[in-house]
Amino acid sequence: MAWDTLSVNALAKMQGRLVREQVQHAVVPFSPYWKGRFAELGRAARSIDGVTALETVPAVGERDVSPRGDAAGMAALVLQAGEGGFALHAAGPTLRRALWLRLTHRDAYRRLVETDTKPTSFVWTGLGFRYPLASTRGDLDVIARAGARLWSVLGLTSDDALLSAVPVGQTTEHVALQYAALAAGAPAMFPGDEPDDVVGLARVAPPTVLAVPSATAAELLAATGEAGGLSRLRTLLLVGMPTDDERAAAAQALGQRSTGVTVLAVHAPAGARVLWGECHEAGADGGLHTYPDLDVVQLVDPETGEPAADGGEVVLTQLQLRGSALLRWRTGDLTPARVETATCKGCGRTVPRVSGVRRAALVLTNDDGGVLDLRALAGALVGRADVDDWRIVLQHRGRDGRAQVVVHLSTGAEAGPVAAGAAGDVRALAGLLPTQMVAGPELADVDGESLTPRILFRRAASAGDER
Repeated sequence: MAWDTLSVNALAKMQGRLVREQVQHAVVPFSPYWKGRFAELGRAARSIDGVTALETVPAVGERDVSPRGDAAGMAALVLQAGEGGFALHAAGPTLRRALWLRLTHRDAYRRLVETDTKPTSFVWTGLGFRYPLASTRGDLDVIARAGARLWSVLGLTSDDALLSAVPVGQTTEHVALQYAALAAGAPAMFPGDEPDDVVGLARVAPPTVLAVPSATAAELLAATGEAGGLSRLRTLLLVGMPTDDERAAAAQALGQRSTGVTVLAVHAPAGARVLWGECHEAGADGGLHTYPDLDVVQLVDPETGEPAADGGEVVLTQLQLRGSALLRWRTGDLTPARVETATCKGCGRTVPRVSGVRRAALVLTNDDGGVLDLRALAGALVGRADVDDWRIVLQHRGRDGRAQVVVHLSTGAEAGPVAAGAAGDVRALAGLLPTQMVAGPELADVDGESLTPRILFRRAASAGDER
C-alpha cells in the first residue's frame, strides 16, 4: 500500500515498528548523547516499543545536547555504528548481500556498509545557535524519496520547471528542494536570493514553480513580475511557514496573475532534513503533510515540556535516518491545534498533518544578535518555588521599535530578591537576560495576544513600557 493512504491501524503498526527499530537498534546503542541520556533516565531502549512509549521520553532541544551553544557538541547526536551497527539494523536481504560481498568483494562490501553508517554530508540548522546535521549516503536516498513525495503533494510533475530564490547553502531548505526536483526529474535553477539574479533568470527562462523565502516573497514577486518573469508561473512555494500577513502580501504581489497561481507553503522545522508541504487541492486549509514512515510528529507544552494534545510546540522524531539522531526534538514551532490524523479533505491522503504553524516562535533574536530561548526562560520560572505565576510579554518599544521581552512575576515574597534570583536562573538556562523583570503580587493587568497561556505578544508597547 502507498505511504500516503494507509489505514489508521496500518499506519500505527508501521510507525510502531519503525520507532522500535530506530530507538532500539540505532539511536540508543550508537548515539553517545542518547546512550547517556537513557542511562540518566534509568530507561532501557527496549522500553520504547512504539509511538505511545516514545511520548514518555522527555523532549529535548539543542541546549540540552550542547549547553554552551557549541556546534561541535552536537556531534554527540551522530550515530557511531560501523560494521557492528550495520549488521544490527540492516534489512535481511541487504545484510545477506553484505555478507556475500565480504567474502567476495571487500571494496564493494565496504562501500555498502559506509552507505548506511558513514556521515558524508551536512546541513546547517538550529534556533538558539546554528549546528550541523549529518547524513549518510543512505540518508540522502531517503531525502530524495521524500522530495519526490513532496513534489506529488504539491501537485507538480516532471513537466514543471523550478526557480528557487532560496539562499544557496548547506541548509535543509536548499538541499531538500534540490533533491525534490532531481527525484521528480524536473528542471530546476538555483541562482540564490539576490533579486537581480532571480529576476534575470526568470526573464530568460520563465518558471512554472517559484520557491521564495516567505519573509521576502512579496518584494521579489513584485520585481519579477515587473520584468515579465511570471508569465508561466502556476505554483508559488513560500519556503518557511508563512504568517497570514506574509501569505496575503505574496498573493497581492502576484497582481493579475494571482487567480492563476496556487500559493502553497513548504516548511522544515529546526532539526528536520526534509520539507513538509501543503497539498495542491486543499492549500493552507489542509495543513503541512508529513511523512509517517520518516517522522513522528508530537506536541508538548512549550512552557513545561510535558506531552500535549490540543496544540503546543511541535516535537519531531526522525525515522530511517542514520546520521544525526533526533528523538523527541523540540523545534520551536508552535501550532494551535492537534496533529490531524483524519483523511485530508483535499487530496485524500491519510498522513498526519500540522496546521497553523508559527515558525520558530519560541526563540527570539534581539536587535544586537543575541538569542533568547523562551523555552529555557519558561523552564527557569517554572522551577522556582517563590514564583506563584508569571507572564512573558513580547513587544516593540514605542519610541524606536526595538524588540523587548518583559517578564512579569507574581510572588508573595519580597519582590527584589525574587526578581534577582529568577534573573540568575534565566541567565544560566537561557544564556541571555530579558529586557526587564517586574515582580509583584498581581498579573491581572498583563495582557496581549497569546502564543501560549503565559507567553504573550503585544503589537505595540504601552506608554508605561517605553523605557
